Amino acid sequence: EVQVAASAVPYNRTFPREAMKVQSVAWLAACVAALPDDLSCYYEKDPTFAGSIETGGGKGGSYRGLVSTTVSGRTCQKWTVSRPWKDASKFKPKKDVKSNDSVKWGNGIGNHNYCRNPDMSEDRPWCFTMDTSRKHKKELCEIPKCPTKLRDFQKEHKETTIKIKSTDCECMDELYGSSRTTKDTSVPTYKGFMQVKWGRNKDGKPCRCKK
Repeated sequence: EVQVAASAVPYNRTFPREAMKVQSVAWLAACVAALPDDLSCYYEKDPTFAGSIETGGGKGGSYRGLVSTTVSGRTCQKWTVSRPWKDASKFKPKKDVKSNDSVKWGNGIGNHNYCRNPDMSEDRPWCFTMDTSRKHKKELCEIPKCPTKLRDFQKEHKETTIKIKSTDCECMDELYGSSRTTKDTSVPTYKGFMQVKWGRNKDGKPCRCKK
């Protein structure tokens, strides 16, 4: 989940138009900074948020994390060695090409045994394992998918407020008696063998009180 602090976006009262531009740029920068990085998850498809143009990052192509075991718990083989599987050393490093507004991802291969998807042969990062059994030569890695949608917290706040207002049951007088007198004015009613007390919600409709 992505959270962008309000303080991350400056506000300028002097020049409205310029302020809007500054706020827009600052908001985009804050979004990019707040997005989960490729060390903790992988992207199923090339992300298109915040105006970023990325290619070759889908299916975990942009994953640069440090996971080095597969879903079965087997240890990954280094990409630069030929034992137990020669296929690993056949992959050659391909650099990532980054600019101010775009990224063309390479394959992430190097002198390590971290999960990657250099040939896009799978739907997510994988590796050759140290298991000599051909059945377990190549396996997928247990890495979560990265979220690609920014949460609209203002909208969620409004929806939550409306939901609370529509379901809140005002039951002080019914449960504990009026706060304006010492007399017991609580309102008990009965439903079968269970005692039930009723109050009213924000719309004035009757609702069951929960004590």
